[in-house]
Amino acid sequence: MKNYKFKFWHYGLLLTLLAVALITYNLEASDKSYFLSGETSHGHHQVEMACSSCHGDGFAGQDFIQQACLNCHQEELLEADDSHPRKKFLDPRNAGLLNHLDARLCVSCHTEHKPEITHDMGVTLAGDFCVHCHSDIAENRPNHAGFGFETCASAGCHNYHDNRYLYEDFLVAQMGSQDLLPGGKLPERSALAHWQSAHPQSVPLNIDDADLNPQEFSLEITPETLANIHRDWSSSIHAQTETNCRQCHVDGRLQFTSAEIVNVCGNCHEAQREKFTQGKHGLRLSAKLPASFRENTGAMTPVEAHVAMKESANAELNCTSCHQAHEINTRYAAVEACLGCHNDEHSLAYRASAHFDTWQKDASGGVSCASCHLPRELHNGELLVNHNQNHNLRPNEKMLPVCLNCHGAEFAIAALADRQQIESNFSVPPSKGHETFKLIRERIAEIKSSK
Repeated sequence: MKNYKFKFWHYGLLLTLLAVALITYNLEASDKSYFLSGETSHGHHQVEMACSSCHGDGFAGQDFIQQACLNCHQEELLEADDSHPRKKFLDPRNAGLLNHLDARLCVSCHTEHKPEITHDMGVTLAGDFCVHCHSDIAENRPNHAGFGFETCASAGCHNYHDNRYLYEDFLVAQMGSQDLLPGGKLPERSALAHWQSAHPQSVPLNIDDADLNPQEFSLEITPETLANIHRDWSSSIHAQTETNCRQCHVDGRLQFTSAEIVNVCGNCHEAQREKFTQGKHGLRLSAKLPASFRENTGAMTPVEAHVAMKESANAELNCTSCHQAHEINTRYAAVEACLGCHNDEHSLAYRASAHFDTWQKDASGGVSCASCHLPRELHNGELLVNHNQNHNLRPNEKMLPVCLNCHGAEFAIAALADRQQIESNFSVPPSKGHETFKLIRERIAEIKSSK
């Protein structure tokens, strides 16, 4: 029998077939990491495998990509009254500015898959990009003459999109306020009171109203486990609002995936579900992402984050990660649930902070992790917790509405602008005021002297 000898081109053909098989597998499978041209930004790394969300079918043009950005971020830009809206650069009078920077497109400033040039908030331009349009600022504002253009976006000064809390009129009205406001406190949630006012005849349920028959479930429940579930539920807000076991465990179903948990909870807590799936905790479960991605990828786990997390924090994130399944302990959710995962310097310093002291002394009015990162906001007349934990995280000034419940603006902006203060979780007061207020006072004096 004649032995077959491989020739050089045979090896090339074999390698080509292997490469085609690998590429085909990655195209069809949920893991498309082979095609990533570089790491995505901190804000998008969870969904970098949902390629079609941003890129369409691979041949979509700039218009598709621009709309993909707006699909997720337009609501936030409208809420912020965007300082640099796209329409500003469609004005023919500003056409010349586009020669330096095409501000009509999000990707002009936020280019993904470029980790080597990606800065805070996914910006991929040099820090002095403001100079392209504002090179004459010192002529209009002489007190800005000594500032470098790389300092424009410093905390407490200017933000490209969101300047709601940095406009002069707002800051002038806040000047001179005390560091710690007398009687300052966070707003109280009103969901329970709102529900009770809408259901004046309601009566809290007790253990006999649980309507839980263990024989309906496919898994066995020991009497002890059942008793613990009954105890936790009967003292929860669900029992107070006439929500028994069957309303969550439809058809006697006991176990749920993370996506199913979020959907079941969202049947009653629609606003909370919407915000949760906008933030990094629940982003992978967002209905704006392809269904195939959500089904194949599953929810986020803390250890996948790009910030320091405890190695033991490897469970998927959903509603019960913080609120537990039956007890719904909001005090646990506000601190212990956060510190059970987060392992960064800021989080670890919380227990040594003045904020934690208030939390220990006052169960209802103290300052927890959730007080700042899950702010209480009005929603259709109710004061609800915003479950998008990224909502006011960056830029720093977006935290001001929370701070101003207890602190004056000068104190709060100085603290938010101090990186060391943030890392130490505001364990000591800021050492000095912010330059912004000095400039405002100079401008007020200048206006008065010119009259």
